[in-house]
Amino acid sequence: MTQKFQLQEAFKLALSMMLFYWLALTMDWDLPKFGALAIVVISLSTTGASLNKGFMRVAGTGLGALAGFVLLSWFSQSPIGMLLATAVWLVFVGYFLQTARQGDTWFNAGMLAVAVWSSSYMQIDTAFHFATTRFLETAAGVLLFTVVSVLLWPRTSGATLQQQGLALWDNMQKLFGHYRQQLSTGSVQTETAELRTQLAGEYQQLLATLKAAYSDTPVVGAKKHVWERLRTNLRVFGNAQELWRESINDCRELDLKVLLPGLEAALDTLSQRLERGRMLWDEQKTDIVEQDPDDTALLTALALEKDGHSYQALSHFQQAAITNFVAQLQILDHSSRELLLTLRVLANLDSASSLRSQTKTADPFQSSFWNPDRLVKALFPAICWVVGFAFWYFVNPPGGPGIPMMAAIFGLMMVMAPANLFGLLIVLLLSMFIAVAPVYLFLMPALDSGFGLLVLIFVYTFVFAYLGGRSPILKIGPLAMFVMMVDINNQQSYSFIALVSTGLVMLMGISIVVIVHRLLSPMHPEKILLRSMRRFLAGSARIIGDFRAFSPRQQRRGRQRRKRVFETAILPVSAQLLTVEKNLDYPLFPDNTLEKVQHLVDSLQSVRLRLLTLETSFTVAESESPELMHSLDDLNEKWRKRICSVLEKWARLEQTDTLIKEWSTGTTLSEDLEQHLDKLQQDKHPDDFDGQALRNLYAVLGSTNSLLDAMHELGNSMQQINWKQWEVARF
Repeated sequence: MTQKFQLQEAFKLALSMMLFYWLALTMDWDLPKFGALAIVVISLSTTGASLNKGFMRVAGTGLGALAGFVLLSWFSQSPIGMLLATAVWLVFVGYFLQTARQGDTWFNAGMLAVAVWSSSYMQIDTAFHFATTRFLETAAGVLLFTVVSVLLWPRTSGATLQQQGLALWDNMQKLFGHYRQQLSTGSVQTETAELRTQLAGEYQQLLATLKAAYSDTPVVGAKKHVWERLRTNLRVFGNAQELWRESINDCRELDLKVLLPGLEAALDTLSQRLERGRMLWDEQKTDIVEQDPDDTALLTALALEKDGHSYQALSHFQQAAITNFVAQLQILDHSSRELLLTLRVLANLDSASSLRSQTKTADPFQSSFWNPDRLVKALFPAICWVVGFAFWYFVNPPGGPGIPMMAAIFGLMMVMAPANLFGLLIVLLLSMFIAVAPVYLFLMPALDSGFGLLVLIFVYTFVFAYLGGRSPILKIGPLAMFVMMVDINNQQSYSFIALVSTGLVMLMGISIVVIVHRLLSPMHPEKILLRSMRRFLAGSARIIGDFRAFSPRQQRRGRQRRKRVFETAILPVSAQLLTVEKNLDYPLFPDNTLEKVQHLVDSLQSVRLRLLTLETSFTVAESESPELMHSLDDLNEKWRKRICSVLEKWARLEQTDTLIKEWSTGTTLSEDLEQHLDKLQQDKHPDDFDGQALRNLYAVLGSTNSLLDAMHELGNSMQQINWKQWEVARF
């Protein structure tokens, strides 16, 4: 952030605060601090981001006010009823708070419902006045800052979107180059895993910027449906690239250049598509995109023909590996063409109708409505509220109902964005007594005019807004505490006791949240990792157990069951484990080092990807080649039971060394496959099964073998972990 940009943003925030307080004092508003707090919170780097955050804050305030009214009208005469009803509301809010796009709305809905109860305790008739006033003043603050932000040095998200898109595309190209090198040399570069993590973070940043650009960049908002298509296509391409990377390991002993003569040309085409996509991203900033005659060739599907003589010389199992590799490369080919076509529409080289002719690709990482981990986490603010309520009710400390309110608010904050609460408390207390107290106790009483007060507000806000350009905590802490503690209004009062009481309430509220967090074992990151991994392994066992040849009606039900398990236990593991990996307390568990945990997480991700491959190939085979799949029921049943047995034991954290050794020393899947297919060819005429049926079978068997390889690697990773350290309770 440049110095000029910092000065401009600081001036806009200071001017907005000064104008809002001028309006509030002129209109004699009761609670201007909440409108000023809204201005502080929504003051982001772009107009669209501020507008989106402001809208969510206003919507959440309205929803929370309505919830507060309902709770008071039903349970105002029953402390136990109010306690339980508010806890249920906090669980409901905490569950949806974890969704990606409406987090701020739900946070404010939970916070205001508790604030309505706290402010109207023993004075129920004031609840409506408090809630409506807070809603109107919050809306006024959001509207005023939006107007100032639009009129003075408006900053749209278009340039940031273009810059982030270029960075994302560069890393996509780099990652594809790493995988291509892995295909040719068999070695994996050390920075590949870090690059994948970086790409995931850049993609999330791009989504946040894109959402802001819909509001402040007309050229982006006009093509929102195309940008949403691009958002999905980027994830589909990334998923397809990872699935193709997994299939590379299955072909490490084969000479792919001989077996697939056109492979290098196909990979060159994929590289050219990525390069062309980068050019389209880069040219968007000028709105002048030259028609490229090579795009027609790039949008043509790849033709991968096998060398017939060399292919027939392979064993059945090797043919299955090649078939699986080609299938994943074809999926990557399709997703890259979709991605390039979408970029051409955004660059005005093609019309949006060209996308309508294509089947809309579903987001492979779409969150399911139900998630058990989300529910467990949603219980946390409710428990903090109950503990804070009980502490206030039985101990009756200074601060009264403000203590359970603080406990609930900081509990919601921990669900939305886990933070070091003690560190946050120190920052807030330092801001209160170093930045706010001198102004509140010495400067403000010396002012004798409204003009002087507005100048003080402007200068104070400008200074800390400018410092916030270097560290956001230097802006949020002093400004939030200033507007909440000083509480500027026409009935201004000054009290040192008010500062001390507020600090004490915050200290007790945060302390309750910290104690509950420490005692609530399911909230600890190592417990979340264990729970997620067990659910993942148990879900994998259920999916494998469902890979059987059914009647057409049973096939539909089987696909629906597997879909539910994928959505609840398999697909969410990516984001969950990456988050938990960062939050683990490694010094507390010295046997489980960062390297061991990363290896475990990578192995679980590999199993997840290969399960997706197996699901795709099995679904095609059971619908297109049911007779051939039925002919191998004995082989399928044998290996399906063995895989399920291992996964179920792993889900219970039991040792499976014996079973793993059986895979290495006993009869392998490839040997079983050779025997069954040789017998099948002897018993039946070769024309009984067409080439497509055999290709479908090979795809299933190749996917199964790659899953066995991934499970073998996962078994090695699990043996390195000291599970007893993670299972033991902290207290």
